[in-house]
Amino acid sequence: MTIANIIPPKSSTSSGFTLLELLIAMVIFSTMSLMAYGGLHSVLTSNRVTEEYELQLKELQRTIMFLEKDLRQLVARPRHAAYNEVLPAVQTDLGVDGVLEFTRSGNPNPAGKLRSSLQRVRYVLDKDELQRWSWELVDHLDGKPIIMPLMGSVEKISFRFMSENKQWQENWLVKDKSVLPKAIEINISHKRWGEIRRLISIY
Repeated sequence: MTIANIIPPKSSTSSGFTLLELLIAMVIFSTMSLMAYGGLHSVLTSNRVTEEYELQLKELQRTIMFLEKDLRQLVARPRHAAYNEVLPAVQTDLGVDGVLEFTRSGNPNPAGKLRSSLQRVRYVLDKDELQRWSWELVDHLDGKPIIMPLMGSVEKISFRFMSENKQWQENWLVKDKSVLPKAIEINISHKRWGEIRRLISIY
């Protein structure tokens, strides 16, 4: 018996993938990749929308908290400006951007400075961002305020004021600049939350 009779002849059939099988595998892989990407994109979009929703909700809650806290601490203290001008304790004629300015108590003083506990506060709508401006001195001569951004996407903010005879008025215009309203109604128009209304009693 020769060596040629022991070793079997090589098969002429290839054991690799055919071109058709490769194409089918590539189509299946591409389809699965597209499906996986679509699912991932949906999850990322959902997370982004949820985060944006939570951020705007926190902004709204913080804004309402500051508004209510400030207005509940109104004090009948006018502001003495330049040239002996006396501005009312609650001022509404502030031009286009400034919507409300007033004097409030409860100004924190952690450093123990020699100053009053009163504070002058102004709410300003800058484009669509509601801001809180504050001065440590009530009788500031247009000094630089501390600006705190509160909430974006605000379309409009307005206030109504209840007088002594329980009549509502759009602007607080009184002869006695120390007089405070009995109540203040806050109206905010927001792009996401719509119309928001709060009524604050002044004690």
